[in-house]
Amino acid sequence: MPALQPRLRDPFLLPLCDCGGPMNLASLEPHPTQSAQELKTFECQLCAAQQVFTVEKRAAAERD
Repeated sequence: MPALQPRLRDPFLLPLCDCGGPMNLASLEPHPTQSAQELKTFECQLCAAQQVFTVEKRAAAERD
């Protein structure tokens, strides 16, 4: 059974760590099996814990 991953409640809000510390985006990479999704890894500024979220890719901005 695959592990369940937490979901971001709002894509513009950063998650909080279990220790209560603020988290920053540490990496953004393509999902290994789902081309319409990507993986966002956040790292806590206080304890260095990491959380990984699967999110839908944002639509690419059209260029003139």
